Amino acid sequence: MAKVRLHTGPGVFEVLANVCRNPQEAFKQFVENAADAIDQAKTGEGHVWMKLHYQPKENGQTGSSLSSITIQDNGVGMTQEKMKQVLQRIGDSEKLNLALRGEQGIGLLAFALIASELHLSSTAEEGHPSSCLVLKRAWLKEGRAEVVEHCSRHEHRQQGTIAHLEGILPEIASQLSKQRIKDYLGQQFASDLRSNLYAMSITDGDDYEQIHSHRFRGVKVLSTSLPVERGNSAYVELYVLPWEMPDATVSLYGRGGTRICSLTDLGDFNTVPWLDQRLEGYLRCDRLKRTADKTAVVQDQVYRSLVTELRKHETRIQQLISEVSTESQERRFNIILNRAGRLIDKFLRYRDKGLLADLPLTRSAVADGNGGASKQPGASLLSQPVPGNGGASLRKVSVRTPSRAPYIKLQSPPDAKSYYRSWYDPKEGVIMINREHAEFLLSQREDRRCLRYLFYVWIKESLLQEYGPQTEKVADEMVGLLAEAEPLLW
Repeated sequence: MAKVRLHTGPGVFEVLANVCRNPQEAFKQFVENAADAIDQAKTGEGHVWMKLHYQPKENGQTGSSLSSITIQDNGVGMTQEKMKQVLQRIGDSEKLNLALRGEQGIGLLAFALIASELHLSSTAEEGHPSSCLVLKRAWLKEGRAEVVEHCSRHEHRQQGTIAHLEGILPEIASQLSKQRIKDYLGQQFASDLRSNLYAMSITDGDDYEQIHSHRFRGVKVLSTSLPVERGNSAYVELYVLPWEMPDATVSLYGRGGTRICSLTDLGDFNTVPWLDQRLEGYLRCDRLKRTADKTAVVQDQVYRSLVTELRKHETRIQQLISEVSTESQERRFNIILNRAGRLIDKFLRYRDKGLLADLPLTRSAVADGNGGASKQPGASLLSQPVPGNGGASLRKVSVRTPSRAPYIKLQSPPDAKSYYRSWYDPKEGVIMINREHAEFLLSQREDRRCLRYLFYVWIKESLLQEYGPQTEKVADEMVGLLAEAEPLLW
């Protein structure tokens, strides 16, 4: 056993606090180190295994608690000499300035944000016994560490490294569940996992589950390489979502596929289309360098060249966002419109038979996704032009048609109707929905809400055709119809 003094740079703990803002980021340091080791080994069959170990709770409490975690790789491994070198150069200024993933030695100290002890068991040659580097939280103030030549607890003979995080801190254990780790690493290492540079697996029992790359939603609109400085290249893949989602983001990945930040975290991309919450995907450029705190990118010639290339695509990306969003909304709207037609059919039949008053107030009416549609075909007011002022009664429609609603359309409003939710076009016999109205856009995010919105519009336009000049009558009848329809709408 060799005792080693830790020689840390003056700002190492400040940097550590910036690098590891939460337990997942601290855990990520060890996965980054494993990925680096695999990259250096160049075996072509790289793998990172993670195992969560649990033990029964103490003091008679039921259940179990996370006690330790192991992160194993089949990378290049370390000798005793390398371990001592790493310990003696933790956070020195030369390494901090490199701003590369997992190479500052800072990651080793991240164990103190997760566990009481770190035992790093590693061998650089297959079949040779491993040595073990030991760090403990209690030793950090003393600047103390140990390198054990033959560790009886953690010795192994497979080339690579096993990081044992022992004594998981109780206050952060819940943040390191298997599912949370899977989701987090699937996003952070999406580029590498998608490129099959190595595999990741995790278990909290006997069977390992593979961690897959973060799956992007929406429609792929761009997948191409971009030339950057000095004959290098970057790769961009973008997807457009049908409507805005708060968690939509385009991630920037640097050397080794490690996530640096979101594009919008950088001032150069604080504009459309990157700020549009309907755009997500990733951009990878191995020549990018991260800043020392790993939260941004060094704005060197490679970065400036990348910005220039992306600028060339911005207009086209904005156009694609608009096209995909419009097409998706039209398709989804037609489905909901179909449901609205069937809901109106049912409402009219029940109203004619006087059955509405007997219906219980229940959410099952539209929860089945069919707007409470009857299995029998019914009369649809939406399947024909809205009745004119000729005295046609809403209750006398009896034409049976398929449950479609071809006489309601989405329309960008003319200036004179920009504030209207809807209007009726007598030439076409069509109810026009103002697609730009804030309330319609809000309703589009939930099928049930959009269904109710269309039903309200139908009532409004139908009553206007029957009682147009009588404002008070329209308002009074609308309240009455909504009250009658309430059982179906819930």
